[in-house]
Amino acid sequence: MKYLLIIFFMIGFSSSGQSLEGTYLGSLVGDQDIILIEKDKKHYLVTLHTGESTSLISVGTEKSGGLVFEIPMNDGDELEVFAKRKGDMLALEFELEKEKHQVNFSPLIKSSASVTPSSSKEQIDERLVGTWIEKQTFNLDGSLNKDHDNSAKNYKIVYTEDGRYIHDTRFFRDLARKGGHEFKFSDIPSFTYTTTEGKNLILKVPSINAAEQLTYEIRSDSLIVYFRLIKTVFVKEKQ
Repeated sequence: MKYLLIIFFMIGFSSSGQSLEGTYLGSLVGDQDIILIEKDKKHYLVTLHTGESTSLISVGTEKSGGLVFEIPMNDGDELEVFAKRKGDMLALEFELEKEKHQVNFSPLIKSSASVTPSSSKEQIDERLVGTWIEKQTFNLDGSLNKDHDNSAKNYKIVYTEDGRYIHDTRFFRDLARKGGHEFKFSDIPSFTYTTTEGKNLILKVPSINAAEQLTYEIRSDSLIVYFRLIKTVFVKEKQ
């Protein structure tokens, strides 16, 4: 499911605590930016995705309980940004034209402890079991989301009877290439899933005790999965 659910699968899954590492969604350069923070020895690598083909990479350093990194501006200057955790949020502070600003980015992944428990018992919705082919991705107003649409790829997702969630390995390979990362099959974690109330889909990575809750609906042979501001349509593969 594109950069949102996408990075949730590939790199995301931040565990509990106040670590700065993780993937966050917010608005800094564009309306919907994604920040990926990874740690490499003493430094942090900060990748800012501002669109389908625009990525800005900066090396960050720890300072005063947070992280400082720079973003290149159109006039050739560098915008210094101070990032720190505020609860689950990543707060970015910077000064532009002598005026101080703060924007908050929300994590794409939450630890399983932060997922609100449902009053209904978690179970497996038998209607989900099978192989689904990813088709188009839309904004909630019904317009096509071109940045996150993967309809030409026909990625497949398998929901098994015993609760395993198996995503097309091509998805991870393509994502790694797009981000300039080396792809390794060993980097793909094992996922499980459960459902509640016939509308809530809970995806989990047991190895790191992480989970994310989405909503879904099934219409005939179509599955619609909602994640934040987008919805992705899947069609069930015929046997």
